[in-house]
Amino acid sequence: MDKMGMMTSLRRLSKKRPVLGILFVVVLSIGLIGSYAIFASPKAPVVPPEAQAPAADAAQQQAEAMQKMAQEQIGKLETEISDLQKEVQANPNDVATILKLGDNQYNLGTLYLFANGDQDKAIESFKAAVASYQQVLKLNPQEKGVNLRLAGAALYAGDDKLAEENFQAAIKADPGDNNARMTYGMYLASMKGDLQGAIDQWQEILKHNPDKDLADQVQEMIKQAEAAKQKANEPEGGQSQSQEQQTGK
Repeated sequence: MDKMGMMTSLRRLSKKRPVLGILFVVVLSIGLIGSYAIFASPKAPVVPPEAQAPAADAAQQQAEAMQKMAQEQIGKLETEISDLQKEVQANPNDVATILKLGDNQYNLGTLYLFANGDQDKAIESFKAAVASYQQVLKLNPQEKGVNLRLAGAALYAGDDKLAEENFQAAIKADPGDNNARMTYGMYLASMKGDLQGAIDQWQEILKHNPDKDLADQVQEMIKQAEAAKQKANEPEGGQSQSQEQQTGK
């Protein structure tokens, strides 16, 4: 898949697999760190006709405020990245600074993509993050969490092979890393259509005694993946196996 195709797929993923797709994109967008408790979206409140116009105005104002905040954050990240690049030039073996540089490049890429819809700048930023994370691994192969970061940046940059290699490397480095298994499972289900592979990853999480909230979330994801598997295996036209046998008689 080419870079633009990958980016478009990520942005449209939620339309194909509403739960798994949205989760995967959200997790990638916040740097692979955060809560997964977004299965059940709250129902939209019923707005009476006389209140719809003010509500629309308020929504527009909120959207404009969020866009302004995003632009401010983009400017801040661009400045920080420039400063960090100078620090790295002065001390090219400073793992902590290179890691921070990669994180800022990653976050800038998500803002370019989702706030500005600028795929060219987003890809450029994600590729820069990939390079930074690879430099971290070169200097310290045991750096905790860098494989998972690299996997996300590589996926957004359009390098599917590098992404999967690093999802697997993250799990190999720490088999008990629930975040790595959760995200790799989302990748398998959402990007590769490998629902059984995703289920296998999520079932491993349940073997590592997760807290109740995480266990509930994982069980729900497994349930939805199992349902998707069953639906995918249904014969076309909605005929059951018995109906097909009768038709063939």
